[in-house]
Amino acid sequence: MFKVSALLSLVRWYNIFFLALSQYLAAVFILNPKWKWKQTLSNPDLHYMVFASLFCIAGGYIINNFYDLEKDLINRPGKTVYEKILKQSTTLRLYFIFNLIGAVLALMASFKVFLFFSAFIFALWFYSHKLKKITFVGNLSAALLSITPFFAIFFYYRLEDLLIFTYVSFILLIIFIREIIKDLEALKGDVIVGYPTLPVTIGVTYTKWLIVGFALLGCIPAAAIFYKTDFTGISYYLLVGGTGVFLSLLLLARANSPRSFALLNHLYRILIIGGILSLMLFAG
Repeated sequence: MFKVSALLSLVRWYNIFFLALSQYLAAVFILNPKWKWKQTLSNPDLHYMVFASLFCIAGGYIINNFYDLEKDLINRPGKTVYEKILKQSTTLRLYFIFNLIGAVLALMASFKVFLFFSAFIFALWFYSHKLKKITFVGNLSAALLSITPFFAIFFYYRLEDLLIFTYVSFILLIIFIREIIKDLEALKGDVIVGYPTLPVTIGVTYTKWLIVGFALLGCIPAAAIFYKTDFTGISYYLLVGGTGVFLSLLLLARANSPRSFALLNHLYRILIIGGILSLMLFAG
């Protein structure tokens, strides 16, 4: 029982759950007429892609924890020690098994989907091994990889709706900002281990200003969506989400400890979850 619980913690089961939820909501409310939801959910290829995403992402979390072990023991020692109930050899075996299952499920959907997820598996490993240690590139890569499985569904159904991609770009900015905030929260471990994150490289103050700049950049896709939807449907989320971002900037100005940055991290997690649930508003 403890090993199962440690594994669920290791693979961030809550993130995987919301990823699956976002893919199903997109398929039902965006990519197909909502009154055909039974027909949409009866398509086995959709389930193959969703579960391929889940296993590949789970493998990605495992390999990321493998490379981040030293830093995590400093930043979150209690949780890391708990996850160490699983032997390192066991977690690496699970990494290969999860990726194999993900690849097989993708192949069951189509060969193109298999190629997509094969590249995704490699990208997750390359991010953990190399990209995350590059200033700024690591944050951007993490954000892009977070929504890559989402695009697998879009490409499969050949979505070409500019409004949807504009909305996804807004969510991408939210995820990107959260990745930078996570670096602020983990500053101590990054300094000790020698990770050249933005707070380590340019300092906390300039990193905060950078977050403000990206938050303001989010006004562009938000304004475009307001104009396109005439302040209906998905615009309701943007009003709430925009208020949340503004509140986060006020909190960011006063944040100066891991606990305060952790609060901001949780706030942006709520904004992301809200963005996922708000996919249902596209049907309105």
